[in-house]
Amino acid sequence: MEEREKRIKQELEREQGITPSDNAAGYRSRIAGSFKEARKRSSPEDSLKSSLIRFGILLFLTIFLIAFLEFGRPALYLLLLFVPFYLYLKFKSK
Repeated sequence: MEEREKRIKQELEREQGITPSDNAAGYRSRIAGSFKEARKRSSPEDSLKSSLIRFGILLFLTIFLIAFLEFGRPALYLLLLFVPFYLYLKFKSK
């Protein structure tokens, strides 16, 4: 059997209560340890920042969609003028 198939079989045996081999236990602990390390690196502050960015993007798209439905092409033209202006201001300060 291939190595991957062995690990899957051992995982199924472990779930059924059959004692696993040492190799499978080490494999499982490495995976669990990897996820713990990732959780340690991310902070709740990072989660808040990403949530705020998502909310801002969603709010912008919603307002743009409403403006486009209300005013039509002029709203699209304003967006096309706004994007280069925004990028200019963003990169000018750096």
